[in-house]
Amino acid sequence: MDLVSAALLGIILGVSLAAPPGPITAMIVDKASRSALGGVSVGFGAMSADFILLIMVFSFGYTVSLERYDQLIYLAGAAVFFVMAYIIARSHDSSATVPPRSSGYASGLLVGIMNPFQIIWWFTAGLGFYEKFGYYPFIFIFAGTTLWVFILGYAIRYSVIKFGDRVKEITKGFSTLALIAFGIYFVSLVL
Repeated sequence: MDLVSAALLGIILGVSLAAPPGPITAMIVDKASRSALGGVSVGFGAMSADFILLIMVFSFGYTVSLERYDQLIYLAGAAVFFVMAYIIARSHDSSATVPPRSSGYASGLLVGIMNPFQIIWWFTAGLGFYEKFGYYPFIFIFAGTTLWVFILGYAIRYSVIKFGDRVKEITKGFSTLALIAFGIYFVSLVL
């Protein structure tokens, strides 16, 4: 595979991993309503989780079967989503920026590493791409993810600046409901 094809495939793969609505997107939206960089930091935390999962896929390949742990993974993911929804719903921060010690990065990392969708994506689609195309496209996967994180973070922040606190309340409500919905969905997979 040539460099241009690998780059395009990797960027598209990165956007496909980051763009679908999910708990990370909900958290980016919530943080970005106060600070674009706050939203981006959540995205970078999730990207770090993706990097850890990528290393696991490259290291273990088909030798590790997660099927016996599916229910535990789903319940752990649901618990994280419910806690994050509670934290977002209870937040009263109306400041224009996220404090420097914000847990945006840590939150993104925690949710990313516990997110059943991310785990499943890496050990199915990610592993499939690795088997078909090798590691070359994965060099560029984070370019696509970074692109998406910056676009989403700055678009939300621009909307809050342009349209005011109403957008902030809408994004907070969206984030809370999305995380609760994903938590309920993962609990339903265990029942």
